[in-house]
Amino acid sequence: MTNKLNSLFVGRKSRTLTVEISPREAMQYSAGIYETHSVFYDDRAYPLLVHPMYAVALTWKISSHFEEYWETAGFPLDVLERQVHYLEELHWYQPLYAGATLKIQGEVKAIIPHLSGTLFWIDYTAVNEKEETVFIEGLGTLLRDISCEDEGKGKELFFRDMKINKSDEIVQWEENICVQPMDPIIYDACSDIHFPIHTSWAFSQKVGLPAPVYQGTATLSQAVRRIFEHGYAPPQRRIKYLYARFSSYVYGGDTLTVRICKNESDINSNKLYFDVRTPRNDYAIKNGIVIFEG
Repeated sequence: MTNKLNSLFVGRKSRTLTVEISPREAMQYSAGIYETHSVFYDDRAYPLLVHPMYAVALTWKISSHFEEYWETAGFPLDVLERQVHYLEELHWYQPLYAGATLKIQGEVKAIIPHLSGTLFWIDYTAVNEKEETVFIEGLGTLLRDISCEDEGKGKELFFRDMKINKSDEIVQWEENICVQPMDPIIYDACSDIHFPIHTSWAFSQKVGLPAPVYQGTATLSQAVRRIFEHGYAPPQRRIKYLYARFSSYVYGGDTLTVRICKNESDINSNKLYFDVRTPRNDYAIKNGIVIFEG
């Protein structure tokens, strides 16, 4: 395996994916995170509202076919076997609806060295048929044990102070999420976000992990689901922004604790802070931020 990368690929853009949002696949995604709000399933309403986190399944259609959508000349494709989700940032500018046709293009925005390997960031921008931006996903991954040959580019994307001041933190509520042993496979199937680190014991141990890992986007989507259940239900309060850093692994059988906070100086805002703890007393998600409209 190649164990080096450099920042020469920053600025490279993917080919454009044109995709129609399938009602069936969108509903499957909601089911895969145990979303129970009927607004995501009742197709008597037209157009059917799609769970906002389904955006990550749409962009995976490019990420999972890297050779097809990216000019890979000089890019060591085998380094992608070492990727672990590190940061997620989502901006929604419009709701997602079933039947809509989107054009999605990726751009490499950052490649920088890290103590554990190399950090790699792609922005995916989705536009509708009127060329209006629907969402932008910032996807930050850690390529474990892959060294960066230069000083890198785009470090500001990874090193931002997004933390709430602990002295101003007011806990709103916390609640448990029970990840069932089969949930990594269920989410893999329902989202069509397939990577063997989530379903294969052999592959997981090959890359140094004890067992298959529950997907970061699944953990994040479940946190969003819990927030919806606590009074931020769509479509009355549309989600506009989400940021989270993935800090530790989640495995099937884990009981996670979601904690939601507000800043005392901004208690009436639609900005929430959150984290997700694992039963091993560490954090699956740190520095989480979610902002709702209106």
